[in-house]
Amino acid sequence: MKPRLAETPVLLGWAEAPLSPWSRFGDDEWLLDIRTAGRRADQNRISWAVELPEGAVISRTAWRGLHQAAKQFLWSMTTNPPTGRQRLSPSSVHNKSSALKTMIRWMALDGLETFSSIDAGAVERLRAWLLVRPGYKAKSITANTVVNYMIVLKDLYRQRAKLDDAPLADPLPHETTYEAAGLTPATRGSIPFIPDAIAISLLNTALQWVEEHGQTIVRAETIRREAWALGLTRGARRQCSYHARKALRRANLIGPAGEALLGAYAVRHAANHLVEACYIVIAGFVGMRVSEILSMETGAVDYHPIGETGVAQAYLVARLFKTVDQHGGRVERWIAPEPVVKAVELLEQLSASLREASGRRELFLVKNTQYGEIVPVTQMHIGWRVNDFARHVGVPMHEGKPWAFSSHQFRKTFARFIARRDRSQLFGLAEHFKHASVAMTARGYVGSDFDLRQLIDHESRAETATALDRILLSDRLAGRMGERIVVGNARFRGRAGEQVRRDYIEFVLTETDLRIHACDYGWCVFQAETSRCGGEEGPSEAGRSPSVCLSCANLVIEPRHAPYWRDRRDRNSDLLSRANTMTAAVLTEAIEQCDTVLNRVGEHDEQV
Repeated sequence: MKPRLAETPVLLGWAEAPLSPWSRFGDDEWLLDIRTAGRRADQNRISWAVELPEGAVISRTAWRGLHQAAKQFLWSMTTNPPTGRQRLSPSSVHNKSSALKTMIRWMALDGLETFSSIDAGAVERLRAWLLVRPGYKAKSITANTVVNYMIVLKDLYRQRAKLDDAPLADPLPHETTYEAAGLTPATRGSIPFIPDAIAISLLNTALQWVEEHGQTIVRAETIRREAWALGLTRGARRQCSYHARKALRRANLIGPAGEALLGAYAVRHAANHLVEACYIVIAGFVGMRVSEILSMETGAVDYHPIGETGVAQAYLVARLFKTVDQHGGRVERWIAPEPVVKAVELLEQLSASLREASGRRELFLVKNTQYGEIVPVTQMHIGWRVNDFARHVGVPMHEGKPWAFSSHQFRKTFARFIARRDRSQLFGLAEHFKHASVAMTARGYVGSDFDLRQLIDHESRAETATALDRILLSDRLAGRMGERIVVGNARFRGRAGEQVRRDYIEFVLTETDLRIHACDYGWCVFQAETSRCGGEEGPSEAGRSPSVCLSCANLVIEPRHAPYWRDRRDRNSDLLSRANTMTAAVLTEAIEQCDTVLNRVGEHDEQV
């Protein structure tokens, strides 16, 4: 008689298979070997020894059986996943286990004792239960979260031949996991980029903290720490604050807001906020992920020569965790501009005492207030601290409310600014980075980060769609390309042309490689064969200028750009009164150019 699948040797031995150096798949307590920087300790541990929930209508034996089946499923996905799928990483095991444990809780309340009893009706009940279940901060869970449960259900069915207990019929026979979760292109959403005004305010303020106030705060913190240590040597802890205040008064240092750094409390808070400013500068001007930034250790800045120029380029050395197979991440390098190098230097100084006390090498460390242990900063903690810094420095409100920052928003915002190549919105990166052009900044920063290149391409497409929509709607455009467009874009305007315009934009994005690039005085509908700036794949930042672009067939100027041209005209008019004959001719030509542009776009009707 042929043995049942569950009796084959591979299945009999699954519970003894090692999950990590400390745990087996059959254990009720899993300790996972996850080395991604910034994870909390509880995100590396899974407990399967869970009591039956109140209101459960299944037996304890069935309850234990469901958890055993869940562990076996995770074993199968880790050692022998479906064709075309990667094996689960330890962090993915943790994520899947959370979904499974929640699903099993629902099954106990619903009366389902095995995964094999899940049918289409059960899927509907699970979906309805999930949608009314409270999520993060008491809000309802999102459709994106429901997708995770639908994927687990589908994978249980796909792995049924390898499991003792699994759905016997396809739980989602007529729809995808996204459709089953109610997730459509309209509802899916995405991580937002930081609005321009808020991003500029936050990054400029963080830069000021790093470049103008960083050394003062480090000096104040060093004085406080040394005075505190002196107080301890004299045997009276209550004297520590006295010694710190006395030393700080003698130093008479001033903080970023003009406040006197006279007390231990004020200095500690300034030092904490400086750490946050350093993180913001790195995240905003390099585009690294939070796990990569938090993995940085002492000696994170590395210099390499640029060809035979004799010039050395600074790089950040950190670990890349996503998309790599190496356990503990792969060491990678990111180009580091001058402000970022300064931020890392400050972090090394600020973390020196914590590193010395703990024997650790990370730059982002914190003393756990509950246990007094020095531990690495977690991703959740740094997210909270960034929001605290924004509140402290008074970042502008967004639509009447504080903007809720998350770590990945910086990466997306960085990608968006690079994709736009707008000099006024790139915060003068070329100047800060000492690069010859913003184009060099864009190319250098993307490097070998394929995920970031994809994100930049996505943002470039979105910017092109936005620009096309504005241009095709406008009846007042300047620039040689703008004048050509405005003659023939009547069919795209008004309610009747809305669908025609959408279809045309979709065609441009999917069937052509056209990209529209922003600058502070217009749009470049880039075509290499007509480019006057010499750009090959996009406009050359070194070669473009208002005068060059006005003679180029690629330029479009719309009413929103009128303030730039008005300001340019006024500045040249001021210079004209005291210019010599030769200079006056150049200035007069520039003024006439500005007047021509302003007449075409409607000088007094610029759009915001």
